[in-house]
Amino acid sequence: MTPLNHLSQGPGTEKLRELLHWHLEEQRKRRAIEACGETKAKMDQLEKELANIVGLNDLKVQLRKWAKGMLLDERRRALGLHVGARRPPHMAFLGNPGTGFHNMLILVTDCF
Repeated sequence: MTPLNHLSQGPGTEKLRELLHWHLEEQRKRRAIEACGETKAKMDQLEKELANIVGLNDLKVQLRKWAKGMLLDERRRALGLHVGARRPPHMAFLGNPGTGFHNMLILVTDCF
């Protein structure tokens, strides 16, 4: 609920209504800018971690897609856009021992 809902319809409230509307818009923009900074930091961390792992290229591509989609949803929410609920990714890490899947599992749980 915003302060706009509580204003009376008396004389002089239109200017106050415009000022409050402007202030709310500025707050929304500031939150969006902050969310973009946080999103960039998360993506940089993911890229840094993925760069340290050799091989598993198909899995890396899929993880980047999921991460970008989730972080883009965060940006949209910060801008005040309606974003539908995203189902968390369901993953099964399969492979022979020593192939790096455990490391990827730890990376995924830390990032998501």
